[in-house]
Amino acid sequence: MVKFGGADLSSGEKIRRAARMVADAPYEEIIVVVSAMGDMTDIIENILCSLDKIRDADYADVVSMGERMSARIFSSALRSLGVKSVTFDPSNDNWPIITDSRFKNAKPDLEKTTSLVKAHLIPLLGKVIPVICGFIGRDNQGRITTLGRGGSDTTALLLANCIEANEVLLVKQTNGVLSADPKFVPEAKTINKLGIHEMFDLAQGGAKIVKPESLKYKLPDQKLRIVDFSNGRLTSEGTEITGSFNPNSAEISSYKHLLAVNVICEVNSENLGSLFQALKSKLVYGVSSGSRSITVFISNDNIKQLLNELHQIQSFKAISHKAHVSLIQINHPMFIDSPGGVAMISNALSQDSINIIEITTSKATINVFIEEKQLKCAKEAIENAF
Repeated sequence: MVKFGGADLSSGEKIRRAARMVADAPYEEIIVVVSAMGDMTDIIENILCSLDKIRDADYADVVSMGERMSARIFSSALRSLGVKSVTFDPSNDNWPIITDSRFKNAKPDLEKTTSLVKAHLIPLLGKVIPVICGFIGRDNQGRITTLGRGGSDTTALLLANCIEANEVLLVKQTNGVLSADPKFVPEAKTINKLGIHEMFDLAQGGAKIVKPESLKYKLPDQKLRIVDFSNGRLTSEGTEITGSFNPNSAEISSYKHLLAVNVICEVNSENLGSLFQALKSKLVYGVSSGSRSITVFISNDNIKQLLNELHQIQSFKAISHKAHVSLIQINHPMFIDSPGGVAMISNALSQDSINIIEITTSKATINVFIEEKQLKCAKEAIENAF
């Protein structure tokens, strides 16, 4: 499975180069997913935004034209190189990606899509190279939907899930995933490997490399690589994303014997620095802040020494602590694109009269801090909720 982004297809020269990369690739079976060429989607969206009261269904139908044109041109480029190719378009009966009817940010129906992929796409593998419009779906009434910005990544990983592809290549205008944005950090380096949770957190934090929601479709043994278009070869190394989300259940971990330390102070970088300097030898399990305080959750060894050290920091007005705290950490792919995860957990605990000391969230992870004596009951309540 190979996906090309819009920047890879922004000119005839680049399209021909991308087609040559596919034609020269040493793979027996290839599916190509394409985004709209260059800034085409932005151009169409800007025009639509200048009009009044455009229906969501009309928006999806019009904005999809970028990918639909891109797929036709790319398929033609392959044929010009002597490669057999066929275009998949949502107007055709063989279109495989079925979604709900949220036209601007549709959710794929994995079961129906898998069935159609097996019927229409898999029989072509090894005979021709299918070129599929990224970003686009079709609802049960046959109306065009879109998968949200960056949705071509979702298309590629979704289809790769359906056909159980060995490898997924996301071709980008960068040498894999970099350690920082090179526009701001010139010394940024390519990262050879990233775990899927690390990649998700990086993407959710603003790195525009992979659409975070798309990662939930990656299979456990599937190889996912992000490669550089400028290398001119699909076999270039880039960055490999390892692991997968568990699609069926939450990953639940727990930690006991923690200490919650509360510091009354101004919440600023200087005080945060002083606090973490004092905690430099300890594992930090969570951090939260209010308008006038900072709370950290750490291991509870050497409490007296730590509290005395914190008390000597002049900018700290007062400190307090709570011992016998536990952490339940819940990671679930539903947190990626579905609201209500925190409500589900808090409701489950509330029904069993379990008091929550603190809840913190980070991307696809929710951390719940509770009293240690309630840990067993709390884990059971959360497991039952999922």
